[in-house]
Amino acid sequence: MTQGTYPPVGFGPALPGADGSGRPGTLLDLPPLRCADAARMRGEPLHASAVRYSRFLLLEVPGPWGDSALDGKHMDAAVARQLADAAKAADTHVLLIRRPGRHPSTRTGTADRSAAWAFADTSPGVEQVLWGSWRDPAELLDLDLTAAIPGPANAAGPQRLALVCTNGKRDQCCAIRGRPVAAAIASATDWDTWECSHLGGHRFAATMMLLPTGDMFGWVDPESALEVMQRFDVGQVMLSRYRGRAGQPFPVQAALHAAAVQLGDFRRDALQASCARRIQPDGPEHSADETERWEVEVIHRTEHSPGIAYRVILAGSKLAPTFLSCSDDTLRAEIRYETHSVSRIG
Repeated sequence: MTQGTYPPVGFGPALPGADGSGRPGTLLDLPPLRCADAARMRGEPLHASAVRYSRFLLLEVPGPWGDSALDGKHMDAAVARQLADAAKAADTHVLLIRRPGRHPSTRTGTADRSAAWAFADTSPGVEQVLWGSWRDPAELLDLDLTAAIPGPANAAGPQRLALVCTNGKRDQCCAIRGRPVAAAIASATDWDTWECSHLGGHRFAATMMLLPTGDMFGWVDPESALEVMQRFDVGQVMLSRYRGRAGQPFPVQAALHAAAVQLGDFRRDALQASCARRIQPDGPEHSADETERWEVEVIHRTEHSPGIAYRVILAGSKLAPTFLSCSDDTLRAEIRYETHSVSRIG
């Protein structure tokens, strides 16, 4: 039974001791099922869920956060609105960042304290983080987010960033599951570790993104997160926790995952999509609930070959509507991709 499919309140089988008294109870006595638990119970796939953005503006804001990064809580509402418009026009996702640990309510961007900002581009061939600082939020409006170098920034800062979503105001699962993960990574690795605002996919909490590559992982706890980092550092991807790479279309993420499983090769950058096209779903194998079909060409690089091409055929279909976040009050249906075939070309 998953979130959104509970029986009516007060109904259901008796549950002995649900209230701690030893007396029978009902489902009414149970704590609410959080979105991350519900997603696992319904068997929702983790792969091919990385965000569509490839460019990110990171703003250091140590105090408590609101529902969204630019909600006017930490800067003048007019400035926040202009910055949000500029980011949208540049197809750039704004993330608030802070160091792991306790966060007293602190005013950011004052004459007494400067804060960091960073611009990360995960695009293939770029993969770089540029750093700068700000005191007055209005200074951020001078950044040209459409430019390769958006302002007075340089690459002298850290280039190995681990961002873990801990935005509890947006979703409780992210705070509850994310904070221990961020603390573990910060204490046990040499990655520059930050808590961050919404990364997308609350139901996959704890979620994290590694920059500058944009590789995203989900359903990690402190132990599995450290294993993810260890494997990543030696050139491997832990596929059981891998969401995909930021900036890649969902069908491409799904195709690369399918090819990695089929070929048993989990090396970073061993697989690359050379082209993807949407095709008409037809023929006797077409299912009624199929909404789209894709053909993705994947190149597999090995020690003995510069590239072997494979064709991956995927079908996209809508999952059953459900609540995708602990804070949702509306059912939504996601499109997920099932692999029909992986075949070598030529």
